[in-house]
Amino acid sequence: MKFNLIPALFLGLSSISLCAFADSDPLLGTWKTIDERTGYSLADVIISKDKNQHYTAKVISTRALPGTPLQETCIKCSGAQKNMPIVGMAMLTGLSADPAHQREYIDGKMIDPLSGQLSNARARLMHNGKHLLIHSRPEGSTVGRNLTWVKY
Repeated sequence: MKFNLIPALFLGLSSISLCAFADSDPLLGTWKTIDERTGYSLADVIISKDKNQHYTAKVISTRALPGTPLQETCIKCSGAQKNMPIVGMAMLTGLSADPAHQREYIDGKMIDPLSGQLSNARARLMHNGKHLLIHSRPEGSTVGRNLTWVKY
C-alpha cells in the first residue's frame, strides 16, 4: 500500500487552518447573559453569523431569578414572538461589525424576553474578547440599558 505524503500533509494543514479561521471570530460561541439589575445570569445564548455577516444570538437555556418562577414563553412579546418559547428564540439579530471601530458591532435589534421590549442594539468586546457589553435602547428613547455577556 502506497502512502502519498503530500496530499495527506495538505489535508492536515488545511484542516488546522480552517479550525483556526473559525476560532478567529471572537463573537462566535456560547455566552452567559448577566442581568445588570440583579447581577444574576438569566440565560445562555449562542452567537452565530449568517452569509450576510450579520450576527444572531439564540437562547439555548434559561434560569429563573431566585424566588421567582421560570418564564418559559415570551408572554409580553408582540407579533410572531408572542407566546414563543424563550429557548430557541433569537434575542439579538442583525448585529454587524462596525467598519469604523474594531471590536465594535452596530445595527442590531434586541428583544427582552421578560418585558417583550424591542430595542436597537450595539455591542463592544471587552477584556480580551471574554465580555460583550451590549447597549440596547428602545427606538426614540434617550435612555437605554447595558447588558454584559460572558463567554464560556
